[in-house]
Amino acid sequence: MIAKEYVIMLIKTNRITFFFSILSLSLGLAIAPVSKVFGQVAGSPKSPVVESPKSQKKRTPEERAAEKQRQLALQNEMVEERQRKFGILPEGDDSELGRAYQKSYERLRLATVELNEVQLKYHLATDFSGSFQDQINLKWQEGMHQCYLAKAEWLNAGAKLFLSDNEKYIMIGESLCEMLVADVELDRTDGWLEATKAIVSSKKFERIDVLKAAILVAFANTDFDFTEECLTLSKQLDPQQPQLLLTTQIELLREKWKRELEIRKQEAEKNDNPRVEFVTTKGRVVVELFEDSAPETVKSFIFLVERGFYNQKSFFRVEKHVVVQTGCEKGDGTGDAGYTIPSEADRPNHRDHFRGSLAIALGTDAKTGETNSETGSSQIYFPFLPMPNLDGKHTVFGRVVECQETLGFFRVINLADEKQRKEEKQPDIILNAKVLRKRSTEYRPKIIAGKLPK
Repeated sequence: MIAKEYVIMLIKTNRITFFFSILSLSLGLAIAPVSKVFGQVAGSPKSPVVESPKSQKKRTPEERAAEKQRQLALQNEMVEERQRKFGILPEGDDSELGRAYQKSYERLRLATVELNEVQLKYHLATDFSGSFQDQINLKWQEGMHQCYLAKAEWLNAGAKLFLSDNEKYIMIGESLCEMLVADVELDRTDGWLEATKAIVSSKKFERIDVLKAAILVAFANTDFDFTEECLTLSKQLDPQQPQLLLTTQIELLREKWKRELEIRKQEAEKNDNPRVEFVTTKGRVVVELFEDSAPETVKSFIFLVERGFYNQKSFFRVEKHVVVQTGCEKGDGTGDAGYTIPSEADRPNHRDHFRGSLAIALGTDAKTGETNSETGSSQIYFPFLPMPNLDGKHTVFGRVVECQETLGFFRVINLADEKQRKEEKQPDIILNAKVLRKRSTEYRPKIIAGKLPK
């Protein structure tokens, strides 16, 4: 991409706002009003009382302005008080676990500072040559990943510290709970499993919001025993709590996951599956392709990647707790590559849907409303959670092997919805897709309709 196009893309996708969102969540700080997202923290001032319209009419404009200032001051005081306590060790703590926690926090702080420096270097630059763009992009992608790794280390250190004495380190536990609920709401479940187990096992935070988040973390990370434990606790707190539909198939998923792990072990020993890298507006994603399980689908995918088809394609559908979808030529869910390929979803060695799987999207039959297995083309998706309801219906032909956390940062949007298209919302995009490795196969797809691009 030339420099001018890259600058326009950054403006459209608002990477500046994204960076500060990442920084805020990495440090566990709210990016919306504290009282709305997280409620009060122990020892913080009471939430401001909002006046009714009737009482406001009795006041002069000057009095209402003064009241508004008072409310703002109280909110600022809440934020300041919260930041003084959020994730902070008790004064004078010099325990071994406390030092490990401080060390992990320092690593996170330095990672976010370095990422900020890359960001500033870009915005202050006068050189917009291709080599400069490539250099900055690489540093930014690596910085994003390092922030994720540092945050995961910090979460795990905090979990160990909290479990060592959940009374003394109750504010560490509170901090973990708040970040857990916030991250899961955004489908950022990677790196959370061990910390979530610590929160649940402490029995200090048996709240529906925490347990719902814990269920999703456990389910997304294919820890089905922990999923059942959290479901049981949730039902005890609220028997009327609706159950996540997909969790009703846990026994089936256990068997599917056992089979998947065995296949992955065999693939790791062979180490010859093709790989493709997506560089997106929110970081890298590297996928490994299941050429033995879905050979025709993999041929088509690599064929399109090598011809630049996926470059500049939008993530036009990002649905919370469901999928990230891209590969539409029109950007609204109706486009394809000009041809369709045979389904491989019913092959004896077909693969199943887990978080980070890569699968082919299908269209629906206009008469029956059912998915049409002969409509697979270029549109692909990544599920946020295991989806046994789609197994054997959609061809799963790969999985994320690097930077899976990136999936949780794409903007939630659905440009297949006409109303959202009219709002002119800007989706994230694939900046560049390239093949990292492949076999000696001729990657030319077998098609059932349409024609191959030249």
